[in-house]
Amino acid sequence: MSGFSRILQAGKASCRYRRYAGCSRFNCMSDSTTRRLFLGGTLLVLGGCATQSATSLTRVPGPIWTPPLKPALPPTPTPLPATAGVIARSVWAKGRPNPARMDRMTPIHRITIHHDGMSPFTDSSMSAAKQRLESIRRSHLQRRPQPFGDIGYHYAIDPGGRIWSGRPTSWQGAHVRAQNQGNLGIVVLGNYDQQSLNAAQKNALVRFLGQQMKTYNIRSNKVTTHQEMAATACPGTNLQAFMVGARKGRLA
Repeated sequence: MSGFSRILQAGKASCRYRRYAGCSRFNCMSDSTTRRLFLGGTLLVLGGCATQSATSLTRVPGPIWTPPLKPALPPTPTPLPATAGVIARSVWAKGRPNPARMDRMTPIHRITIHHDGMSPFTDSSMSAAKQRLESIRRSHLQRRPQPFGDIGYHYAIDPGGRIWSGRPTSWQGAHVRAQNQGNLGIVVLGNYDQQSLNAAQKNALVRFLGQQMKTYNIRSNKVTTHQEMAATACPGTNLQAFMVGARKGRLA
């Protein structure tokens, strides 16, 4: 029963009691008394609703909130080798480059061919090539008066026709004095004033040059030898002759 109904029932009971006791009027409650009861009951009912509503609101559970998930990071792509089939520098080098002695490479627009100019080298084993490359690297690090930060060439070709990675191509080479900017240096291991290229070296050199020319959009007239850039005997008589013929033929 609501609060207001209870008040009305109480009023009726009071009236019956007074009539029974000898009240002279049937409506023993005055109009003003009835109004007061009505208004009071209404306020009680409203107050009860307000209290109930407030209580109900405090009991309403809070919203279910799930923190937004962080977007998944894309997987780190596996870096592809700069040139397919090239043996990594880490396979043979016993030391890291010294960036303090090197400059950042500018966009590559030229390729220069060299020989190492040491004793003739015909051993086609990987172990021999590794030793040869490490000896060149050490000699470049010990140059005076200005030591290099790493082997001066970016790539090397051994007597077995394998391509080896040298100085990272992100760094400017040290193979043509004052002309290393944007210049990719490739050395053919051996001394080609005293020996000739074998078939494996010739094929590897032409194939690799073709790949690099395509990669960097370099025309054959920008594929030069060291002696065409500076006063030197490098890359030796036999390698020089081969390069002149290749630029007119397979590299044209």
